[in-house]
Parts: sequence; C-alpha cells; structure tokens
Amino acid sequence: MIKQQGFTLIELMVSLTIGLVLVAVAVQLFMSGQVNYQIQQAASTVQDSGVFGLNNVTKNIRLANHGNGGAMNDQSLYGGIVLSDQYIDVEKTLQGNLHGLKVQDTAIEGQNYISGSAITPSAFGSLKSDQLVVMYQAPMDMRTCTGRQVRGPNRSLTELKKGWYVIEKYYVKKNADQSADLYCSDSVFIAQGESTPQRLLDDDEDSFTIDDAETLMGDYGSNEGHLIARHVEYMRVQLRVRHQNQRTGTLDVAAYKALDLNADQTARPAIIGVNLAWLVRSSEKLPSSTQSHYQVLDKNIAVPDDKFMRKIYSTTIALRNGGLGDVIQ
Repeated sequence: MIKQQGFTLIELMVSLTIGLVLVAVAVQLFMSGQVNYQIQQAASTVQDSGVFGLNNVTKNIRLANHGNGGAMNDQSLYGGIVLSDQYIDVEKTLQGNLHGLKVQDTAIEGQNYISGSAITPSAFGSLKSDQLVVMYQAPMDMRTCTGRQVRGPNRSLTELKKGWYVIEKYYVKKNADQSADLYCSDSVFIAQGESTPQRLLDDDEDSFTIDDAETLMGDYGSNEGHLIARHVEYMRVQLRVRHQNQRTGTLDVAAYKALDLNADQTARPAIIGVNLAWLVRSSEKLPSSTQSHYQVLDKNIAVPDDKFMRKIYSTTIALRNGGLGDVIQ
C-alpha cells in the first residue's frame, strides 16, 4: 500500500493567509502608485500652464512701450499699458492711449479694447478676472502672441521705416464646462506719417498688406484670439506706479483710473511695472486636494470642493521701455 502525503488543514490556512497578505500588499502598492501617478500628472499640467504659459506671456509684456521715449501712463500714444481708448476725460481734452486708432472706419472705444479690473469671466461663478492690454513697436521681424508675423524697423541706406505697432490683449475665457483658459488676441497697425502700403515679405505664408495708417489689421477687441495656457481660472493685474514725489506704489487698474489728475489736472502717475498673477488648476482630480481659499495678490479667492489641484503663479515685470526713473510732470 502506497503512503500518500499532502498539506494539513492548518498548513493550507497558513498558506492562504500569507497569500492574502501578499495580495493586499501588492494591491496597496498598486493603489499608492496610481495615486502618486495622479499627483505627478496633476502637478505636471499645473506647471505646464503656470510656468511655461507665464514665461511666454511675460516675454511680450516686457516689450510694452518699445518705440516710445520716457515715462508712460494712460495718455501714452502708441505704447505702454493700454488703459484708455480715445480720451481719458469726459471733456475730451486729454487724449488716451488709443487716440486716433480705428477698426475699419470706426474709432476704437469700449472696455474690450483696454486693460481693466474684473471685466472678464473666471471659472468661479460671478467672480470676474482682470484683463491686460499692452502696446509696443516691433523691435525686429517677429511673431505676436497669436503667431501673427509683423515687420520690425527698416533702417537701410535707401529706406527708413518704423517697425509695425502691435496691440496684445490677455484675458481669461470661460468654457461651456465651467473651466477657463488664458487667451490672447492681437492687432497690428502702422504709425501716422508712415508710407503706405506696407507688406510682409512676399514668400511668407501669412503675408498681408497694410493700406492705411492707424487702422488695425485685425479687431483684437472682438476676435476670440488664441489659447495661451489651459486651466487658468483667474487672473489678477496690478500696476506699479511712480508719483511726482518719487514715491512708488501698487494699484489695480480700477484704482489707477480712479486717481485724481495731478495738480495741473493733466496727468496721472507714471507706470513702471506690472504685477501679474494666475490661479491655475490641474486637469486631474485628486481625492486629497481640500484647499478652499487662495490668495492671488490682493484677492482672496474661494474655490469649490471639486478635488482639483491648484497653484498660484505670479511675477513682477519691470517695464524697462517706460522710463523706470522718470515721473510724469
């Protein structure tokens, strides 16, 4: 008779217990790996929009007022931070940043064309984002924030032409799913007194002709523009200013426009820089994300409990083309 051998019941139960422990450890490691992967993906999307988007925007904002001399404010023609359209006063005696510029035959007017506080949507209900509009002369042949090619100055022995002027508007656009993104729209024009027509190089696929001075090629106030950075839920803009007594200060756009004119009733302070901040969210939800308030410069923003990762990105941009040491007399 052959003797048979096998596992006892106790050995089988011990083996099953060890197996279940190993499976539980493996599942825990897998779940932990999934959570870590989600966190990394969320952080990556936030960084893409925050860091790289901010770098792309600040590169062009630093050009504000290029081509103009001296300090800038809400009367600087053809340059600076665009704070006014045709006039800055109801009496229409003080010319604004966009004085003389038109779309087709219509003079530019309205808040869609100028920087402002709380005038564009955000991702949070009735809360409004700020809008930033800058204007500069192209320092060389270059592309704008939407990829539009423009001509720089031509200073050859036979020709002396200024670079084309560029206007760029940065704003938050809300989507149908209640998310929001950062957009830019732009236009170009040539200065009064420049020869017309002017055309890009003939072999450029984006080539077009400007026939009239001070007439915009493209309506940046009504065109949707191009996506710059995804999931930018809120944008805040502050102006750095220098007063006549050489003191500096920080104001939002609305506060700057509300300032009284100087003693001669002719000018507001010089703008020497911009504080810019975004609240950016991830594309991935995280169960562990519970923060409900964020401080975006001087604004405390309440966010919904939707489990998205969020981060604030901010920068201060010194406008070196605006006469950093100058004041408006």
